[in-house]
Amino acid sequence: MSISKAKELEKKLTELKYREEIEEAERLAKKINLPYIDLSAIPINPDDLTILSEEKAKKGNLLVIQKIGRVLRLAVKNSEDPQTKQIIKDLQKQGFECRLFITSLTDLKKGWKRYAAIAHAPKRIPLKDVFIIPQKELKEFKKSLQTIEELKKTISALSTTRLLTIIIAGAIEMKASDIHLEPGEKEIRLRYRIDGLLQDIASFPIKEYHFLLSRIKSLSDMLLNVHDVSQDGRFTVKISEDQKTETAIDIRVSVLPSGQGESIVMRLLGLAAVELNIEKLGIRPELFETIKTQISQPNGMILTTGPTGSGKTTTLYSCLNYVNKPGTKIITVEDPIEYKLKGITQTQISRRKGHTFAKALRAIVRQDPDTLMVGEIRDEESAKIAVQFALTGHLVFSTLHTNEAAGAIPRLIGMKVKPSLLPSSINLIIAQRLLRKLCPYCKESYQPSAEIIKNLNLVMSTISPKAKIKPFKKISALYQSKGCAKCHGLGYQGRIGIFEFFTIDSEIEKLILKKATARQLQTKAQEAGMITLAQDALLRTVEGITDIKETERVVGILKSTIL
Repeated sequence: MSISKAKELEKKLTELKYREEIEEAERLAKKINLPYIDLSAIPINPDDLTILSEEKAKKGNLLVIQKIGRVLRLAVKNSEDPQTKQIIKDLQKQGFECRLFITSLTDLKKGWKRYAAIAHAPKRIPLKDVFIIPQKELKEFKKSLQTIEELKKTISALSTTRLLTIIIAGAIEMKASDIHLEPGEKEIRLRYRIDGLLQDIASFPIKEYHFLLSRIKSLSDMLLNVHDVSQDGRFTVKISEDQKTETAIDIRVSVLPSGQGESIVMRLLGLAAVELNIEKLGIRPELFETIKTQISQPNGMILTTGPTGSGKTTTLYSCLNYVNKPGTKIITVEDPIEYKLKGITQTQISRRKGHTFAKALRAIVRQDPDTLMVGEIRDEESAKIAVQFALTGHLVFSTLHTNEAAGAIPRLIGMKVKPSLLPSSINLIIAQRLLRKLCPYCKESYQPSAEIIKNLNLVMSTISPKAKIKPFKKISALYQSKGCAKCHGLGYQGRIGIFEFFTIDSEIEKLILKKATARQLQTKAQEAGMITLAQDALLRTVEGITDIKETERVVGILKSTIL
């Protein structure tokens, strides 16, 4: 056999062996439910590679392929190998969260060769990925993005290279909180979440989606060739006003595999500063003194209830700001920390590391707090600890997932909290929602039908005189949305909170001790003067702040009679 044929045979055998290795790695990945990765196409940052020494990497048959914050992505030959497991455990002790990918030994060996180049590589300063939009360009967009319809036309006629710029600029201009890119069979759906509601913006060809996906992944420091696992990242948008002035907006990115491709959600953080002031929450004047009195108590619990996105966290932070005085120590336990507050100790839980709400609460006892905020009471242990804090001289703020304020009582009893402890530990339970406000520039009045007026008056008549709400003499007109350039054709601009405040008097205490239902508690509270979410929403409708359509969407009331 000639030398050339021998070399060719050797090459084929090597390739065959490599293919067998890949197939074996893919089978293992499928068996243990971990993603397989081909390292030959992965760019590896030298700074990330050096988190593990070459000796340890070879010993554990693994490689650091990417670091994002405290998250390490590791390529491993076998996640069950004892030496691999030990190295991963050591990394976790250092505070890293390890995400594993299965690869072949040959690919690992190729990766280890990159250590040789590190010693000779010049030192470099790592830069955070930044997406720059000139202020001048944003102003030009503003002229043509008066309504969603105009934005749709602009996107349809745009080149792919400027697509991401216009999508982000449009979201900034329309004050969207999130950008959704959802792949379909033939086209991509673009939606913005504006004032809590998703709005269809545009659809564009699938070929442009691949460009967008790669660009967003690259900016967010994600793995470009991994498509079957979810990935999280972030990047910064800088709006350059001049050579010295810049406005920065953080974009938190989530990529999730779906049947048609990878769905992208980008959350715009810091776009609009939330004013954490209880006077700005939209609480009715008749209720305002109640919340001020109850959160000024030296001990007890303040609970907020409602679904995700109903403004519970903003209310709690506003209350914390109000009670944040120099002589008070405040500690929060959150998942995640949403706002940074001066003079307050904030800790974030991590279920992956076993740092749960209950464990954090037990540790906080030794920190001698006066006031405590628990992001959410979600289990028996955290419920009992929070109640004990409230009973032993601490002021406790927290949230619960219930539909109405009264529902928090049976929910806590269901978590094995003794009914006898609740009247003395709870100061106030707040249920809340957010209503979109009619655009003040284009809202228009109309004459409602006699049937609508009759039913509105009927609902108003259920408000107890003890609520001290001034009755409306005559409902002659209501308002509805229209749409203009100021509100981008939506008819709404901004949101306002609606609330019900549940406090415990002697009559309600008797019902709690009897383990009464949420409905029984709600009825008794209304008799004592509590305004319900539905009543507060209709009051806002009669006052011209919102319309019946929005009230129906949020609280779902009187559909058959009013609408």
